[in-house]
Amino acid sequence: MKPHADAADSPHRTPRVSVLMAAYNCAAYIGEAIDSVLAQTMPDLELILVDDGSTDHSPEIMARYAAQDARVTVHRQENQGIGSATNQALRLARAPYVAILDSDDAMEPERLALQADYLDRHADIAAVGSQWFTMNTQGEILGIDRQPTDPDSLFTLMFAYFALHHPTIMARKEAMLGCGGYDTTVKQGCMDYGLFSKLLLAGHRMTNLPKLLTRWRFNPSGATHGNARAQTEDCIRIRASVFSAMAAQDAQRANQVALALVRAFPSGSWFDEKVAQLLPDPPLSPALRRWRELAARGEIPDLEAVCVDWLHNEQGNAQRLAGLLKSSDLPWLGQLVLGKAGCARIDQDKSVRPTPTSPATLELSLLVPTQADDPELLVRIQSGLDALPDNAEMIVFSTDGATVDLPASLRHSGLRVLPKASETAFAWQQALSVTRGESIACMAAGCRHHSEFLAGSMAALRADTNCSLVYAASDLYYQDALDASGNPVKDPSPEPRWARQTLLGKDRGNLSCMVFRRELIGRLPVVMAETGRATAWAIARGLLTCAEPHILPLRNIEFASKIGLSSNIMDVLVRRLVTWYLDTGLGSIPAPDAWPQLPADQGLERVRELDTGLAENMLCVHPGNAALIAGFAVRFSHVPILHPVYRHLLAHDPAVAIDALHKRSPLAASVYKSGRQLLRIYTKTRKTIRLGK
Repeated sequence: MKPHADAADSPHRTPRVSVLMAAYNCAAYIGEAIDSVLAQTMPDLELILVDDGSTDHSPEIMARYAAQDARVTVHRQENQGIGSATNQALRLARAPYVAILDSDDAMEPERLALQADYLDRHADIAAVGSQWFTMNTQGEILGIDRQPTDPDSLFTLMFAYFALHHPTIMARKEAMLGCGGYDTTVKQGCMDYGLFSKLLLAGHRMTNLPKLLTRWRFNPSGATHGNARAQTEDCIRIRASVFSAMAAQDAQRANQVALALVRAFPSGSWFDEKVAQLLPDPPLSPALRRWRELAARGEIPDLEAVCVDWLHNEQGNAQRLAGLLKSSDLPWLGQLVLGKAGCARIDQDKSVRPTPTSPATLELSLLVPTQADDPELLVRIQSGLDALPDNAEMIVFSTDGATVDLPASLRHSGLRVLPKASETAFAWQQALSVTRGESIACMAAGCRHHSEFLAGSMAALRADTNCSLVYAASDLYYQDALDASGNPVKDPSPEPRWARQTLLGKDRGNLSCMVFRRELIGRLPVVMAETGRATAWAIARGLLTCAEPHILPLRNIEFASKIGLSSNIMDVLVRRLVTWYLDTGLGSIPAPDAWPQLPADQGLERVRELDTGLAENMLCVHPGNAALIAGFAVRFSHVPILHPVYRHLLAHDPAVAIDALHKRSPLAASVYKSGRQLLRIYTKTRKTIRLGK
């Protein structure tokens, strides 16, 4: 008798869930996928395997499982594509709920039970997915992919990217069949996106559970990666047609979706970036097209509209945006826009930098910024007070004008709450200007210090008077990606060895992970009154640009924000401009589109500015700016190797330096490359001779 025959003891018994798995030439992984289904904590299931004409050993593996477990059935068809195979499984399903799993992925043991219970409790939900792990071909976890956990956000985000991941879903069979199932004409494209879109248009609601319930395999030979261009073209077509259908049904909702998406992703979502990489002349996203129609009718504020236009075409919109920024009391940002476009030089003397007005009578000032809706402020303050050195202060201040009321239980001699700044733009300047510590630290919302972080940082600063910045990296936790116990999961992504270059290159500088000497405030090349919500980020990036950090072997904690929709237009604008400014030696290199208009003598002068910035520690060459600097130095210097900035690149990133030179002179690049190889051989030989002696 087959094992688990009691769970599906006759063809007439209806299981609670039908698991659908289309399979094609997946012998390497299908056993793991099937095992994960049969190991579910909810055994009342059937597993329907549809072999789509496999030519490897997949059929034998599937047949073996079917012979061993009565819950497994196998159906074979000629190769017709994943859409046809999944439709066949859907028609064969006997349960009211159907769950999807690809033949190279795996389920967590509690997935089916949690999703079926959720659908039982939520009759208004037609399909529910989950958060998911990514893994490599060996099954090693590479990272986490998060999706929205409320139906309204999911509806909107489906027009930005795939906010419901097909191998994670459980759906009501009746709803899927009622929408016609999968498109059988799609053999390599995204037939799942088409079905989900039809469900949404039909008025069905979908969502994701916050738990990690599926392991998705990054498989270079799988359907997703082997057909990237076909899938992308398919998704563009589906997204455009569904948006048009939605607009025809409800024009107001189409407007709301467009406004929400462009404000959340003003430069485009990751899917739009993928489209731009794969297609030579990508079409506008339907949301951006609708946004521009609304802007043309005057239904969007001018500054928002022009910011978005600039993010998609910097050179063509620089003058308009700079003028609007200046009239909006953001003249420094306007200068950066013109500087990046090559239209003006940035006046460094006009940068207003905060200077502490109080003498340094304490060892440390710990800044605790807060804002409206900061539910963990009291916990953050208490943990900071617990670790605060004796000769230190804590300064709590609002960055958005919200009132800060602390209970009497938090009274502490070293605790100060600042009055609201006259303008919220000056909140950070006010806080920094009243610090009395020789050193400054920060603990913003979503961050927790290691218990030894402050003490370890102060010890490092005392031990080395030349050290002005201490950094301890953070473990990143996801509040909307939970483990089986409901706790936030730590990001399992592989990390580099954190240093100044990797922190800048990967944009992982976090002010809450830093302790720095107060004199660095005066060196910060950032106008904080204009950086808005990105001020803490801008300060952190500015500190890393002008100081080499001492890295502590401790780990702080950082909680990532939940997936959601908020207006990010100014935040994205500020980050793009400030990153460019700091990465180019305070604006010495305009955008590449402006290089043809730059006179050669001015270009050479700017290369010398880069040399000076490198010498004065106001320029850090890292993976994010190395190619830009190399290309500029090669274009505007007659003999690049005479410039320290290019020699630095040759020493630390030779591939980038030589590649840039190769585009100008293949012969010179070959000479440089041969010279480096000879130098390497000579150095190695000398070392061997010394060791032999």
